[in-house]
Amino acid sequence: MGQLSGTDTSFVDNDIVQEEPIIDELTSDQNETTPTINTTLDQQLDSIAAAKALTNILTTSEDSLDNTNNEILDPETTPVDSSDKAIIAAISSSKEIPVYEANTFVITDQNGNQITSCSTFTTIYKNNPKVKIPYPCRAYGNELKEILSANPKAEIIINGYSSNAEDADMGMKRAQYVKRLLTNIGVNDNQIALKSDTKDIPFKSGIAQGGLDIQVLNVNEDSSNSNSKKANSVTVVKPSVAAGSGPYAYQRFTKGYQGDFFYGNRAFTAYVKEVKNYLNEKPSKKVYVYAYTDTVGNATDNFNIGKDNVNTARRLLIQNGIASNRIVSISKGEESSGATGNNRSIVVIVK
Repeated sequence: MGQLSGTDTSFVDNDIVQEEPIIDELTSDQNETTPTINTTLDQQLDSIAAAKALTNILTTSEDSLDNTNNEILDPETTPVDSSDKAIIAAISSSKEIPVYEANTFVITDQNGNQITSCSTFTTIYKNNPKVKIPYPCRAYGNELKEILSANPKAEIIINGYSSNAEDADMGMKRAQYVKRLLTNIGVNDNQIALKSDTKDIPFKSGIAQGGLDIQVLNVNEDSSNSNSKKANSVTVVKPSVAAGSGPYAYQRFTKGYQGDFFYGNRAFTAYVKEVKNYLNEKPSKKVYVYAYTDTVGNATDNFNIGKDNVNTARRLLIQNGIASNRIVSISKGEESSGATGNNRSIVVIVK
């Protein structure tokens, strides 16, 4: 005891007295390097005991393996936990939603024939019912009115699409939005039906193309083919321009243009006001507006210029008191107006 209490400890073996410090967490250096293999006797014994226990569990537990041949389990026959079933169901349901491929704003008949001339994409906004109709397609409403006029039993089908990440009724709201646009220009509400569908729409920054399809059913073959040819070649002759009856049977305007585009003038406005008064006295009559262009340049471009001009004339008629449902506006493009001189003109006929 005296020796132990003294200061001379040279006989003590440092390897026995010193203990490894207890480490709660691995340092960054220890995480990145191979662990040391020097362990204490207790640690070795604990590791051996744990290994034996794990071996006993693996060799004796009937729940750990389904058979003694170590065969791979069949996922179709292996029992599935209820929580796993919920995950699988969610994955399966998400796979059932088809990926949406946007179509251009082309209106077709019941046979898939193209009956309008516009081939640009509409635009939709995430969780917003508004559908932006592209500027080149702005005459689609009047084109539909012409088709319905030639086919009284025709029906417009508007199909709106929505994403599974949007409100459930967003597709129907988009269809309703376009329906309002059509009824506002005089399309018969009873000739419009609405549909909706949910697809995986690829929105980018909240914006996507498409979102809408329009089809017209019960279009007779002759009418469908005629409009399809117009859409492709834009040189097919539309219904012949026949003069009406009465004091406003025919009037041709060659002024009121700025370049190729018609903006109207005082003479046109004064004439429109007279036509309005006449229509008030003749409730069965309508006013027909035709736009003709020159033959310089591309025929397709000229047809589109004619659509722009005839729409301007239509707006002027509406602004001066003529009801939209009593106006029929038609672009004739490069077709001859039947008059001498400059073919570029606006023709107004009441009949």
